Amino acid sequence: MVFPEYRPRRMRQNENFRAMIRETRLAPEQFVYPLFVMPGKDKKEEVYSMPRVFRSSADFFNNAKKQRNL
Repeated sequence: MVFPEYRPRRMRQNENFRAMIRETRLAPEQFVYPLFVMPGKDKKEEVYSMPRVFRSSADFFNNAKKQRNL
């Protein structure tokens, strides 16, 4: 296949089209902090597949909310 000498830029003329075909950009405010609930009271255990993420009983979520400024 020969590389074309003329490459039309029709899709780049309109901002809406440019936004549609733009590569994905991620920002910190787009991420979701995972919170896992387990039954009981005063319980907390680590999720082994996710370091520094814990499964906690509902009473711990008020503290997590305050710490994360949610």
